[in-house]
Amino acid sequence: MIELEYEMTFAERIEGPLGPTTGSPARLCWKIAEASLAGPRITASLAMPGTDWIRVDTNGIRRQDQRTQFLTEDGTLILMRYDAALIRGNEEFARALASGRETTYADQYMYMTPQFDVGHDTYGWLTQSLFIGRGRLAGPKRIEYELYRVV
Repeated sequence: MIELEYEMTFAERIEGPLGPTTGSPARLCWKIAEASLAGPRITASLAMPGTDWIRVDTNGIRRQDQRTQFLTEDGTLILMRYDAALIRGNEEFARALASGRETTYADQYMYMTPQFDVGHDTYGWLTQSLFIGRGRLAGPKRIEYELYRVV
């Protein structure tokens, strides 16, 4: 049995998109305008805008490819990236996305596996474990993920 331990919530506000691009696959480029990491061992905010280059498959599956930079309360730089991510929505999800409504975690299949780069020992635990996050829409152009560490 795989054990998971809650570590933090990743919340973001996005702007855009630019695109879509044409070709295979089509991509939408979103700007990460606001973001935070908040949990028992970490509090961090967006250091500079990030980007999410979402691939949109012909069947509607969305695959994120995101790079985001954070500064902790003590000034430590943390880089977060993920491209192992998938959103499998439905018509209700599409309506909620278009109207800015919130969803619950069970309303869509929205998962990601973030990786972190950090050079400070205080946050070394971020680079020494695997994480998985489950996501939801959290309001107009807002997304929220609960991030769990595989123990």
